[in-house]
Amino acid sequence: MKKSWTRWIPAVIVPAIVVAGAIIIPSAADASPRLPEKSAQQLLEFIAASTATEYSGTIEQSSNLGLPQLPSIGGSSSAGRSTTATALDLLTASHTARVFVGSDHRARVQVLDQLAERDIVVNGAEVWTWDSKANTATHVTLAADSPAKTATAPPTSELAKTPAELATQLLTSLDPSTVVTVSDTARVAGRPVYQLVLTPRSGTTLVGSVVLAVDSETGMPLGVTISAVGQSEPAFSVQFSSIDFSAPDSSVFAFTAPVGAKVAEKSLSASDAPEGSATRAEGTPQPTITGSGWSSIVALPAGTMPVGAAGAPGDSSSKLLDQLLTPVAGGKVLQTSLVSVFLAADGRVFIGAVSADQLQAAAGQ
Repeated sequence: MKKSWTRWIPAVIVPAIVVAGAIIIPSAADASPRLPEKSAQQLLEFIAASTATEYSGTIEQSSNLGLPQLPSIGGSSSAGRSTTATALDLLTASHTARVFVGSDHRARVQVLDQLAERDIVVNGAEVWTWDSKANTATHVTLAADSPAKTATAPPTSELAKTPAELATQLLTSLDPSTVVTVSDTARVAGRPVYQLVLTPRSGTTLVGSVVLAVDSETGMPLGVTISAVGQSEPAFSVQFSSIDFSAPDSSVFAFTAPVGAKVAEKSLSASDAPEGSATRAEGTPQPTITGSGWSSIVALPAGTMPVGAAGAPGDSSSKLLDQLLTPVAGGKVLQTSLVSVFLAADGRVFIGAVSADQLQAAAGQ
């Protein structure tokens, strides 16, 4: 079955696509816990059958991609914040978030910024986003046919993906280009975990390996570590530092905008295009993929960049993005230890977990 291009791309390059258009697992102080042996296939099945449907905890996300940490751009990821700003935050900064997941399509994520907070609250058909720094909120009412309403699990936040969400992205695109093995047991958030290791077979990708820390009781991934070739420290990571598998109190999912906050009201159905996305008419050139597996390169034709992406008119984060771009023959390059982006002078964009030279070659430079 032919997969859509967004599902086929290894999930590790998704942050780079956002720029163009997560994850340190500490060493346990005690010995590795003794657990019943499981094969790689058994662990994959264990994750797929995870029993964790309600929980709360604290997530720590960090990036070590060889990029400087840029000043905070501000603004919520869902209200008044461009896709470029969100991606730059993801690529260059660390974040702490409180996550609450309940039954009946309810979830809450609190991203804790310095002296500020950004929230997304999903309570059935009601979705709130809140930015304390800007004192703004958005209230979205989901129609019955809305993808977010009909999803099997409520959405959280692009800036604070849970380890389970990130693991799902990675495992959905699993194919023969990846060697799957089991490593030593460990502890994450004080809980014993199995470690499932995904290693690219390709010698041309920047990705060294991906480690999923799988809770030994529930099968839920508690941590994801992505390592880059030739780099001793993890390049991108997200993990729980604490977790409680009891049901969160229902009051956590009730939200009322503070007095004086500016509130925007919206509704969303299946016929609505995602906010900030480019609407592609029939016949418009679509992204193409060259290469395979972890060495695949995505090419976005000129004119298909999402609204609010790099270089888009009115994008307040363009100047910060320019600090990360290096002029090269035929355009500009964003090179990290894990992903590369080539912005061609003719408007095309090339992204991949490969070197910038490979992207330029794909562009015919």
